[in-house]
Amino acid sequence: MAIGPSTGTMTGLYKQAQSRIPATISLPSHWLKAYEEFVTRNASSVSQIESALRSLTYIIPVHTSTLLLSLYNTSLLRRHFPSPFPPSPQTRYTSFYTARSRLYSHSAILLQTIQYTELLCEMFFKRRGGDKARWRLVVVLEVIKAVCRTVMFWVTGRRMVVEGVGAERPNIPATSPSAGETEGEDGALSNGPDEETRVQDERSNEWPMPRTGMTLPILPTTTSESITSFLSSRVISADDIKAAHHLVRRISNLQGQAAEIMWILRPVVYAIAMQRLQGRNRKDWRPWLLGLGMELAARELGKKEVRERRVGGWRGMTGVEKEELKRRSWGLAWWGMRGAFYENVTKGWIQSFTGKLSGKPLLDIVGGIVEDYDYLWDEYYFSTSTM
Repeated sequence: MAIGPSTGTMTGLYKQAQSRIPATISLPSHWLKAYEEFVTRNASSVSQIESALRSLTYIIPVHTSTLLLSLYNTSLLRRHFPSPFPPSPQTRYTSFYTARSRLYSHSAILLQTIQYTELLCEMFFKRRGGDKARWRLVVVLEVIKAVCRTVMFWVTGRRMVVEGVGAERPNIPATSPSAGETEGEDGALSNGPDEETRVQDERSNEWPMPRTGMTLPILPTTTSESITSFLSSRVISADDIKAAHHLVRRISNLQGQAAEIMWILRPVVYAIAMQRLQGRNRKDWRPWLLGLGMELAARELGKKEVRERRVGGWRGMTGVEKEELKRRSWGLAWWGMRGAFYENVTKGWIQSFTGKLSGKPLLDIVGGIVEDYDYLWDEYYFSTSTM
């Protein structure tokens, strides 16, 4: 006889729980909406906090989390605060393909996310599974990144891979909620008295043209250098009037395509070669020579292709291409912190340098920081990765 009431009680509890499920599921969306509102209302403060946290490279988890959060916040601010200034050529180029191809967009976001988290993941896997698990992770991540770059290479019509997702942080206007706006009774945002006074002062300094009624901003009156920089900022370059997809030239011949593919595959080959050593002989030069040789060969093939196929040679390259090649050139310097060169040469220099600073006031602190970073360079592959 107790079965009937028990069944009714269970049915009531089931209906009550079922009625609460939609509200429970909707909680994360409410939290996300509240966070988005907070970021847009305090855009300037959020940017300052992110800048301060990004400087804490010493604390890897905090640095990684800040980079990921900054990427999300940038996407929010770009939706709410369109920049009044034209974007940089690189941002125009990456934004064009991000909006045009979902495959390119997903590959670029995945690539950037891996770059932000790879060092933290390597630390976790080494702690949990040792060197064997760590090197498996390194190879898997390098393969995924190579696939992402290959997809970006082919989606863009065999153009040089320019990393980024077009997420350039917009300049937050002074009339944003974080710059002195208040909320009225109807929920609309209105400028505070200080902001209105500042805007009126700026307008009073503008010169109205008699015939058209349009206004011209005043020139800076401090120094000649400020006037020169003011005028230079308003000069239109060739890259400013080019279509976005023309900011990077299509690689038409097999030689140039082979150079780009070789550059994409270099980290995979180097990681596999390092995995085969598994710490048995860290002073072995073969992986280091193989990786550096591939990168130099790709660089020379690319130079030859530019000289032979590009009108004007190096002078005919766009600003986006020059910046990407400059970034790759600086990446060559990190070979001094990798593999056999680090074990045989750089490591001894660093230990000698920190030893001279030991025991000296203030300089001892610098030596301790260098030693801590030296531990990262010595133990973790991704601490010196540039791709």
